[in-house]
Amino acid sequence: MGGPTRGVPTLACLFVYYFSTTLGEELTGVIEVAVSRDIWKSPVTGRALVYFAKNVDQGDPISQCGDDQTTSQVFGKDAHGLQKDQNLLVTGDTLGYPIEALPDIPHGTYYVQAQILEYTSYKRSVDTQPVLLRKSCVNPGGSDGSYGAPVGTLYSKVQKIQWTGIETVHIEITEEEMPTPSPGCVGDGRENSDFIKTVRYTSPSLSAFWGQDITLEACVLLPWGWGEHPDAKYPTIVAHGHYSAQWWTGGYFSETPPAANITGYDRIQAEAAYELYKSWVDPNGVFKDARTLVVQINHANPFFDDSYAVDSENLGPYGDAITYEFLPYIEKMYRGISQGWARGLFGGSTGGWESIGVQVLYPDDYNGCHAACPDPITFSSYTTIDLYKDTNAYFYDAPFKRTERPGQRDHYSGQTIGFGHPYGQTTATVREMNLHELVLGNRSRSCGQWDIWEAVFGPRGADGYPERIYDKRTGSINATTAQFWKENFDLKYILQRDSLKLMPKLQGKIHIYVGGSDTFFLTNAVMDMEDYLSGEGSGYNATVCIVHGTEYIIIPKIRSKVQQYLSNALYRGDTFLVPWTAVEDMFTAAKHPHSRLKTPIAFLIAYMNHLCCCNKSVQKHNLRLMHPVGFDWNTRRKRLRALLQWLRRNTRCLRVMLRSSCGRTPLKNI
Repeated sequence: MGGPTRGVPTLACLFVYYFSTTLGEELTGVIEVAVSRDIWKSPVTGRALVYFAKNVDQGDPISQCGDDQTTSQVFGKDAHGLQKDQNLLVTGDTLGYPIEALPDIPHGTYYVQAQILEYTSYKRSVDTQPVLLRKSCVNPGGSDGSYGAPVGTLYSKVQKIQWTGIETVHIEITEEEMPTPSPGCVGDGRENSDFIKTVRYTSPSLSAFWGQDITLEACVLLPWGWGEHPDAKYPTIVAHGHYSAQWWTGGYFSETPPAANITGYDRIQAEAAYELYKSWVDPNGVFKDARTLVVQINHANPFFDDSYAVDSENLGPYGDAITYEFLPYIEKMYRGISQGWARGLFGGSTGGWESIGVQVLYPDDYNGCHAACPDPITFSSYTTIDLYKDTNAYFYDAPFKRTERPGQRDHYSGQTIGFGHPYGQTTATVREMNLHELVLGNRSRSCGQWDIWEAVFGPRGADGYPERIYDKRTGSINATTAQFWKENFDLKYILQRDSLKLMPKLQGKIHIYVGGSDTFFLTNAVMDMEDYLSGEGSGYNATVCIVHGTEYIIIPKIRSKVQQYLSNALYRGDTFLVPWTAVEDMFTAAKHPHSRLKTPIAFLIAYMNHLCCCNKSVQKHNLRLMHPVGFDWNTRRKRLRALLQWLRRNTRCLRVMLRSSCGRTPLKNI
């Protein structure tokens, strides 16, 4: 009798448990995403993303998504052949960033938005089966890594919801990203002017690799007097960097002065562009002995806005296509000398890596590179990770602690004027930045920075997609893949391994500059490179300038202005001739009381140190300020004192006495 009686509560508990579990599943919140009949054209395949934001004061939820503390929330999953009226479901097991699971989103009021980044099928020459990749990573109206969504991107309008974690939210995608008018290489909608030309070239080698036509594009700045000297031939300077529809090499080029209604940084940039034009065409100006073609190349691809200008297993022969196909085509069209001794390279960040990488991998085809804050040039310092010794990319190796590696710090880097002090605070970890990319696109398809490094530096995996250097979820490093990176793209290792062959070809051709506190820890790899080049590799006679106290040394928002200061800093014998107006403008351009002159002065220091390194016979240098008649030294005493302090602390071989152009020494008491 006792058995059946004891069984009743047992069955009751099971009954309650079953229904409570089922009820709990039903009450878990779900986001439904569907494409409106009005814009649905065919089954949709791509990356579907759903964004949450607390407000729309700083833009819609899509535009707020980033690596800093103000980021919106995003969830992502693949859409496979989505039909019209078919719902794609974002549920509790859909991966998100920075909060990883939908049930963990706090209850409250949110603005939500959905987006689908479409994939297209590619059958590369190396593929046994097609791969699905982004149609594009750029919008033709963008520049320098800042773009709107690619043309054809599907998205919804913003809607306001009250989230309690149990409701079903339906989002209908009703909008499609239309083509954005391109500024053209000239910048005002034109592709060509007297000085700037647009060149497009369909590469045979890249087209064969990708199984479809691949077109490279370049914006070419012609030297002053090019049209008047039809028999003259010119050197070529390649300005590497992110995709830009307009000629942009750290600054623009404009034949017209800025409009009166332009203010703020836009005015600074416009003034710099016009000043560059005036200097470029001045027969007695700073470029009078530097008549050259300046070529900015666009090579966006399905993985990123840029190919890194080298051959790779996943992207194909971009290095050979640019060096052996495209550049000779441009030089033939515009009378370039088209020989290695008459080509130079420069760039910053991505363009910095490209400048060094192309010089090292094509040593006979270029005659020097100047690289600022390059992406990791050795993987013993892959930002904050040693890919050869560490076991985990996200956490420091330790027996008991689990400390995350920093990935980004005080990231102002010239994004605004008036940003104040950089304190070196961590704004994102390596794990967070990679989680962000993984949500935006798996299989290295986010069009993000870490993913393109995998695509360029790494081998092709068995599934046709880039082989991971580390597990994107856990951070566990793949030692075999790391060895592939080392043998093929670790520039310090290659210089060391192949020194007998490369050293005679690259003597005096490598020049590297970086801030001592780079936003993305790019300083670390440069320090490793400096250790080698100042010791065992000293025969390369390379220049490495690390300017301590500065961040991302090529500051996007004011670098075009500062580049002109360097152009105006003439060098004669052992003396720098610097117009006082350049020094004055350094302070004016900073526009913020707490900068302590870090950004503009860093460029002057780097330039001086470069000349010091390249003129070893000169032990000391003077700085001679050229000033107008009636110049008032007293009112500028404070600025001169600050300048002098910076130069004393940071230049290697600059004489501390500043002298005026007429030989007086009125600064002796400063």
